[in-house]
Amino acid sequence: HPPSIRKKCIIFKKLSIAYLENNEKQNIRPLYEHCFDDTKEYTDYYFQNRLPCNHVIVNERDNKIVNCVHLIPKTVILGKLKTNIIYIYGVGTYEEYRKQGIMSETFKYLLKDMFMDMEAFTYLIPSDEGKAKVYSGLGFEYVMDKQDLKPVDQRKKATHSLIYRKAEKSDLIRLAIFAQASMEKNYSVSLAKDSDYFKKINELIKIEGGDIDIYVENKVIVGYRIWIDGEILEEVLDPSIQSLNWLESTGKPYVMARIINIRKTVRLLGFQGEGRKILKITDPVLEENNGCFILTYGHGNVKLDKVKEEQLMEDIEFDLTIGELTAHIFGYKIIEGLPLVCKKDSFFINDYL
Repeated sequence: HPPSIRKKCIIFKKLSIAYLENNEKQNIRPLYEHCFDDTKEYTDYYFQNRLPCNHVIVNERDNKIVNCVHLIPKTVILGKLKTNIIYIYGVGTYEEYRKQGIMSETFKYLLKDMFMDMEAFTYLIPSDEGKAKVYSGLGFEYVMDKQDLKPVDQRKKATHSLIYRKAEKSDLIRLAIFAQASMEKNYSVSLAKDSDYFKKINELIKIEGGDIDIYVENKVIVGYRIWIDGEILEEVLDPSIQSLNWLESTGKPYVMARIINIRKTVRLLGFQGEGRKILKITDPVLEENNGCFILTYGHGNVKLDKVKEEQLMEDIEFDLTIGELTAHIFGYKIIEGLPLVCKKDSFFINDYL
């Protein structure tokens, strides 16, 4: 079930923020089309098939919706545990209302709501570096790169014992089993790859153009590649055929995440080793995350106690922003001396919709 985001509204400095009811969601289509140059087919599909299951938070000025954020419930696997989180999508503001802090105001309200709802973390995919800078100021940090595609002449072909073909509908359940096992083996954070995940990918492919290609050996799926709109969205290969990968080891920053509830996130993932550290955390939005904490970890348990700085008997060992802590926890930018949570490159969420 999606997290219980409550219907609320505030008026502040002539600024009104609210969650839309189901029967109001179609009203934001003009704003969506103003902000995004998606095809009519894609927009129709999103508004008819996907939007009804999502939450939408809007910001009104002059009695009209001028800013909107779509919230897509997702199931992720953290370590071995499943949890529900929110993917932030379709952040848009009418041009004449931009650069007035309206989007930031919506985000601050939304992040406080997520904290009240005990969300562990949230994530988004910025459309450009300008937006990424704004998100960074709200406590988001990059946690995953998108790898570059190898030139055609460097892509190895399958050997004679391997079959490389397009996936059919009848393959999707077996594909989901292979994908989920690969996620649990290789990554600390990933989307749940059930058959519903591949069914939705298949629907998108029909609209955007693309394929799911699979490698099959002795009737067993040992790898897959999802193409959408001429790009590889996702490539997952069994270690035995890893040399056939079509992605470079280099890439560019892609997914940003933000820890909402530090305790919940670290309890779900755990720290490696055992010990005790004193942290000072700065969060520009969530007051509850601001301050000094004593972190005690070991034998699968994690304890995080907030203390007043003047009551500390020892020195603060790490002075961090919430973004730096997020990047460390998800293994993207490791902070030396701080215990590890996820190994490098173990955050794997290639989201499209």
